[in-house]
Amino acid sequence: MHNYFEHSGFRILRKPSGFTGFRFSLHSFGIAAQPLQSLTLIVNLHWGIGDGFQLKTHYRFFRARRERQKTALFQNTIMFRFICKRLIISVILLFGITALLFFLFELQPGNPYLNFIKPGMSPERIEAMLREKGYYDPLSVRWTKMLASLLRFDFGYSLQYGIPVTTLILIRLPNTLALTVPALLIAVVLSVPVGRRSAFYPHSLFAKGADMLSGIGVCTPAFFIALFLIKAFASDIPLFPISGMEDISQSGKALLLSRFRYAVLPVTTLTLMQCAPLVRYVRSFMQSVKQEDFIRTYEGFGLTRYAAYKSAGFRAVLPSLITMVFMEVPYLISGALITESIFVWPGIGKLNFDAVHFRDYPVLLGITAVTAVCVLLANLIADILNYSFDKRMGL
Repeated sequence: MHNYFEHSGFRILRKPSGFTGFRFSLHSFGIAAQPLQSLTLIVNLHWGIGDGFQLKTHYRFFRARRERQKTALFQNTIMFRFICKRLIISVILLFGITALLFFLFELQPGNPYLNFIKPGMSPERIEAMLREKGYYDPLSVRWTKMLASLLRFDFGYSLQYGIPVTTLILIRLPNTLALTVPALLIAVVLSVPVGRRSAFYPHSLFAKGADMLSGIGVCTPAFFIALFLIKAFASDIPLFPISGMEDISQSGKALLLSRFRYAVLPVTTLTLMQCAPLVRYVRSFMQSVKQEDFIRTYEGFGLTRYAAYKSAGFRAVLPSLITMVFMEVPYLISGALITESIFVWPGIGKLNFDAVHFRDYPVLLGITAVTAVCVLLANLIADILNYSFDKRMGL
């Protein structure tokens, strides 16, 4: 009696008593597999007839599990070291930026406390007020106080509003995020399909139009885009309000609708400002993978060239695209500072504009520190995501 039986071209061996594995062979393709003895799997691959090559791969399951655990532990250690190194660099950069800004403020001529001097104040009272504010303190003392306040994330009181700078920034920051976050998301959603299609059809009318418009957008400053939108959609065609954040006479759903109408023009300004460079980035990245071998491999599985390019090619450039999106955060913040000033949107940008005019140094220092933290955090997230895609970055 044979110890195997035939089924659909396969020769499958019967399982003897005490046998701990199985064996199958496909003679038509010359592939055979030996029994699983204990925890060993042996795969024999015979190529051709007669002389050829034989590939044997031995897996001992308990060793493989141990190796996987060692590999995971090693990767986690490298990841931890990678994040710690980036955090240390970010902290050093933050202190360097605030120190540079502090000394720039100290070099400015004039007295920032002149706005506190009221008509009729005696010279003795003015001197006492300046001494209380620390105007006559040595530079080293003021520098030490600034470092101590920075470690506590306490920047003192605003010279203009008379409230803590941290509280003032926390009040204005959500208004800025209400503009920047939707603008960045809309820009990414619009830029990816446009850049991808223009890269696949580089000589089409669509690609030439996208290239021309993105080139114009890169060269156009944010204030010009804002002024054009105000002229077109608030002055000539009064569809949206020019300035402000909401209609205080409204309430409930009407108030939310008014906030949406007030936010349309500033969000559109930031979106157009971000779309132009992102379209060019996506097109450049997608063109780099257009002729790669893995695109042809996906075609061999039955996908059309555009489908393979759209799915596999986009996944290949996704790490680079994520990096560029996070690298656009500084430009987005700078655009928000200008856009909020033009549309009188009560955010960080408008607060920074007023602080410059009032010479409110504590507010300027706090805004610079918060902006630097946002930029450094965006770069850190981009580095971590890049490392998760490519482990060689941490070596």
